[in-house]
Amino acid sequence: MLIELFTKDLNEYEDKEIRIEKLKHERRKNKFLLEGLLGIILFFGISLASRIILNLFFVMIMFGIVFPLIWAKCTKSWEFIGFTKKNLRKAIFWGLGAGGVFMIFQYLITLGNHSFPSLLGLQLIFGIPIWVFVLSPFQEFFFRGWIQPRFQKSMGKWIGLILTSLFFTFWHFLPPFEGTSTSIIKITTIEGILTTIGLGVMFGYIFQRTENIVAPWLAHALAGIIMILLGFITFITINP
Repeated sequence: MLIELFTKDLNEYEDKEIRIEKLKHERRKNKFLLEGLLGIILFFGISLASRIILNLFFVMIMFGIVFPLIWAKCTKSWEFIGFTKKNLRKAIFWGLGAGGVFMIFQYLITLGNHSFPSLLGLQLIFGIPIWVFVLSPFQEFFFRGWIQPRFQKSMGKWIGLILTSLFFTFWHFLPPFEGTSTSIIKITTIEGILTTIGLGVMFGYIFQRTENIVAPWLAHALAGIIMILLGFITFITINP
């Protein structure tokens, strides 16, 4: 009798512990989802407002770089956003490989339609550092470092990756990217949308595979550099 009572109490205690752990798990998932959505609202709001107040474009860039870094420092969660020495060689391999594949693909599909831009050497001298240290990291730190891990924790590995890629694609409609004097990229075309989704999935996948922000950071930088080489993006213009 005493054994039966003890067993019953033990089972009830274990059931209670399981329910508590499930509740904690659900709360963590909801916390990650809320953090991700709040970050998106802030980032997207600044990006859209930059169409009206151009200086907010630079605020958007700084937000994408600084916000994830400050959060990681305050919460000591560097590894969570991919800032780690873990898998560094693997990340470099995947970043260079994925970026290189896209460079070849982009060159082949535009072959004959675009010539090298004027002042190519200067374009690269200015453009490569800008892509490596500004344009790639502000997007990758935010979308792959900040958003993707939170969506994956709250909704699962693949749903989180795909949803991040879709938000990444939609975000490109918000800032004044298209129709400027420095860019002839047609983001709003079917080709542009599909390319951006594909890049988002690729960046997200190599980040997921390596758990290191260096992989998408490198790949995105290379994707930007081929756009300079093909004349889609210019940093130096000559006024006639």
